[in-house]
Amino acid sequence: MEKDSERSSFIKELLIGFCLGTANIIPGVSGGTFLLIFNIYERVFSSLNNINKVSILEFSTCMANLVFKIGKAGSLKTVVDFLRKNDFIFLFKLIAGAVVAIISLSSVMKYLIVYHFSSTYALFFGLILVSIVIPVKMVRDKKKYLILFVILGAVATIYMTMAVNPYEKVKMKSEFYKGQYLKTSEPKQEKPDIKAFSFVGKYTTDEYIYASICGAIAISAMVLPGISGSLVLILMGEYFEVVSVISGLKTLNLDNMVFLGCFTMGIIIGGLLFARLVNAVLKRYYNATMAFLIGLMAGSLYALWPFKKSIIMARQYIKEDGLVGMVQNVRIYTNINELPQIGTEFYVSLITFFIGCIIMFFFIGKELRD
Repeated sequence: MEKDSERSSFIKELLIGFCLGTANIIPGVSGGTFLLIFNIYERVFSSLNNINKVSILEFSTCMANLVFKIGKAGSLKTVVDFLRKNDFIFLFKLIAGAVVAIISLSSVMKYLIVYHFSSTYALFFGLILVSIVIPVKMVRDKKKYLILFVILGAVATIYMTMAVNPYEKVKMKSEFYKGQYLKTSEPKQEKPDIKAFSFVGKYTTDEYIYASICGAIAISAMVLPGISGSLVLILMGEYFEVVSVISGLKTLNLDNMVFLGCFTMGIIIGGLLFARLVNAVLKRYYNATMAFLIGLMAGSLYALWPFKKSIIMARQYIKEDGLVGMVQNVRIYTNINELPQIGTEFYVSLITFFIGCIIMFFFIGKELRD
């Protein structure tokens, strides 16, 4: 009976991790919100806070004993007891489930954003619109002065959205590759035979560094209720790149692996530092912090507006698998919102918007019942 209970708990925690991974890959949906829904928010933070110099030294000692005392069950038991004492096994199961979700769904998200932009963003818009209820509900002492923090949060998000124009970023990258394309003596060269675990120079050093920064900032948002890490990546202009890299891992290209490694390193460092920071801030300025989060979420609706002005780029120069090439008549979406035109796209987007609202109503209803 005890084994059945442990197996059930193991599967349940993996599924929770899968839900967290799914939430974090969808802009507008917060992993922190799901931590609240599943009633494990404090437990996860407690486990993260257990990662410190003392625990690292203790774990290193346990592993050294295990390595140099092969065959002794006592050494293995010590490692397991250490992991259980600090609740790291629980954390590992959540991470494993999340990684499976992110890898398995990244290709789907890439396809939806490229070919069904408006309807996909309409779904995100509905998700985050309803999820604003969660941080509002979490404010303990609703006073008028908190409106100022709501406004500050909204202004901050809208400013970030307007400051980062996806079209300008694509245009700059295209111009950079255009120089390489024109210098090539044979523009219509054959695609090189790219071997696994090889570099093709897909990213620059600055792009690797920026990936680390984005990872650190995104994980800081992911652990907050109501704030989407994927939305932060959209605001920083890195969401599509990260999703593309994850979906391209099957090629075993070292450029993708190093890029994802830098991004992951940023996540680890940012997560450990921010877990402590958020605890300190929430303890001292709880209501003001939650009000600011409400503003961030409200402002993010500007970024997630499904109907954006798009520009057809006559020629876009890209680098893929080591080959600089040119594609024609590519539709690039800007950060400029516009009113929708009545038609099939509008009605499909309206339907996906209501689906997003219903999904989030379901999760919020579950939280309230619990």
